Amino acid sequence: MKYQDYVIKDGKFIGKFDEMYKKHSDPWRLLSKNKNKKNLNYQIIYNFCEQVSISKKSSILEIGCGFPQIINELHSRGFKTYGTDISKTVIDKSKKKYQKLKKKLFVSDFLNFELYEKLNPKIIILSDISWYVLSELKEFILWYKNLSTKTYLIHSLAVYGKNKQKYGKKYFYDLESIKSFFKLNFLASGYIENIDEDKHTFFLASNRK
Repeated sequence: MKYQDYVIKDGKFIGKFDEMYKKHSDPWRLLSKNKNKKNLNYQIIYNFCEQVSISKKSSILEIGCGFPQIINELHSRGFKTYGTDISKTVIDKSKKKYQKLKKKLFVSDFLNFELYEKLNPKIIILSDISWYVLSELKEFILWYKNLSTKTYLIHSLAVYGKNKQKYGKKYFYDLESIKSFFKLNFLASGYIENIDEDKHTFFLASNRK
């Protein structure tokens, strides 16, 4: 089976992430040495973190980190970083590969608010996971809006267009429908063309004006 078959197939969500990581050592092709340097999507995420951080002691949480290239890079820049993923397999592999992050990675489902509040991040990153948590996003957004402290949200997601997309288009299918769904205080947003043959949307938002 292709790694995609464990995720979304024929317009239906499969979500067998742990099986995928057991069968495919690098399903997202993220472990290339030059991946971070060439991926403009990642560079925008890094730049957002640099721009909104008053202090690099403020913590950053990536939810659904998979192999944690993003937070590993941010950690190398001096940020305090954490990552979560629903797959125990990928977290176990990542703890071995990224020794400096060993105590910063957690097996967790998407709505583990108790853990998030304990980590108390000033920035939350959702990078290409929203398609996999569509039914839980509204609950997450409500929790995020009600946080007692100002917290930034960085969101990145590949989109495929209303006519081409089979899965999830009742939720959103382009940048404007994503922003309409989240209804946040947006500080920046845009498209990136042709990233790994995808069209990527991104936004930086805050739960406080």
